[in-house]
Amino acid sequence: MMRNTIILSLLLGVGGLAQDYVPHLTGEVSRGQEYQREIGSGLLFRLEPNEEGWMIRIVPKATCGEGDWAAVVNAPYRNYNSLHVDASYGITAKEAVEKMNPREFSFVVSCEDYRTESQRLDVVMWAYSHSQQEVDEAMAKLATSPVGKGKFTILDSRVSPAEREIGGKNCGKIDWLKFRLDITPPVDRGRKSP
Repeated sequence: MMRNTIILSLLLGVGGLAQDYVPHLTGEVSRGQEYQREIGSGLLFRLEPNEEGWMIRIVPKATCGEGDWAAVVNAPYRNYNSLHVDASYGITAKEAVEKMNPREFSFVVSCEDYRTESQRLDVVMWAYSHSQQEVDEAMAKLATSPVGKGKFTILDSRVSPAEREIGGKNCGKIDWLKFRLDITPPVDRGRKSP
């Protein structure tokens, strides 16, 4: 009986059952502050600050490798994507909070799927280090693991000019956000986390 309890605790600790997820949360964050809340099934939602705003991160509470479980399944990987809540890649702060709202993103839900997607992404991002067959296979399978979904909606915000211009343009910075996060767990988990 004790062994079953330990195994169940491990399974729910990182990558659990659909009913373990928080369906939604709301929050506020000011420039330079990190925001972090549990979303269930051993995962944390994090807004990680940068100079112009924040990056959305989904990270495990338990250790199974240091990594962002959203970054491995949200393209484009070398450009502005739904995980950016900032003024970067030529996107202004105003565009980031108004035109790109809401943001929808995916995240893997187990250590095994994180490792698999990380390996695939590594092959795709550093294609010159791999055979063409490995690259083609990784491209075909990238972001096909079971995923949860997040919808990040900015309810209110405040932006201001940035301290410096880039290429003669002031893209601004995001000073404050009020937001809502809606979580949809994966429909078919098929596998459990180790």
